[in-house]
Amino acid sequence: MPLYQLKNNQHCVIEQMPDHGLMDCLGLRCGAQVRVSTKQAFGGPIVVRVGTRNIALAKTLADEIMVRVVN
Repeated sequence: MPLYQLKNNQHCVIEQMPDHGLMDCLGLRCGAQVRVSTKQAFGGPIVVRVGTRNIALAKTLADEIMVRVVN
């Protein structure tokens, strides 16, 4: 499922990423565990936590990141 479909405080593992070089530098890569910190209303950005870092992603990019929800 796309990352943008997750709700606040849901945990997931990234299974598929678009080919954007910056994502790897931010710690967003296949196999990384991510937690949704906040999701803005009306198609706004989503903020995810990767390790100790919070990263804001546009909806269009978050829709391209495929994840698997974990407990």
